[in-house]
Parts: sequence; C-alpha cells; structure tokens
Amino acid sequence: MNKDVENLKLALQKKDLGIERYSDQIKALADPKINSLLEGILQNEIRHKAELEDHLTRLSRK
Repeated sequence: MNKDVENLKLALQKKDLGIERYSDQIKALADPKINSLLEGILQNEIRHKAELEDHLTRLSRK
C-alpha cells in the first residue's frame, strides 16, 4: 500500500505542474477560442487532482 500512496503523491505533483502550465498558457494567450479550450482542460485537471486527493486520503487512513 505504501507504493500506492507514493504513486498517488507523484501523480498529484504532476497534476500541480499541469495546472500551473495551463494557467500560464491562459494568461499568455489572447485568443478567446484557445483560452476557452485551455480553461476546460484546466477544470478537468483540477477535478482530477481532487479525485486523487480523495483517494490518497482514503488510502492514508487504512
């Protein structure tokens, strides 16, 4: 189970990097169509990160 927890922590780190990258791209670009797509992807990344955090919390309690 420790390996699962470590893998989830690594996945969370990658999600943080993805969220940061998409946020930076949204700030850097002026095209509303592209920004709309990036914002959708960003929201998916944020939701997925929350799911990973919930899963990590459940595993950590055991």
